[in-house]
Amino acid sequence: MFKKKPPVHKVRIDIDFQPKISRWFIFRFLWIVPVVVPLAIYAAWFGLLSFVHFFYMLLLGERSESIFGKQLAFLTFGFRWQAYLKYYTNERPAILPWNA
Repeated sequence: MFKKKPPVHKVRIDIDFQPKISRWFIFRFLWIVPVVVPLAIYAAWFGLLSFVHFFYMLLLGERSESIFGKQLAFLTFGFRWQAYLKYYTNERPAILPWNA
């Protein structure tokens, strides 16, 4: 009876398999230390954006594309770092999410 509308935003992350690894591969976990503090600050910002976006939708009845874009950038940033730190890829992502 009613047709669903296709989603406007599609998220796709491609990670290529890399059979060769760097000899410094075992020290990759050291990147966790300088990444944790900025990521924690950015996660707090993401939480604040989610809170604001909830009330934006509640009061206006529509979604904000700019807030959604910022939240999507944060999630993509996190997925790229997770892929790197879990040894799925050798390519280190940008430190700051807005450079990704």
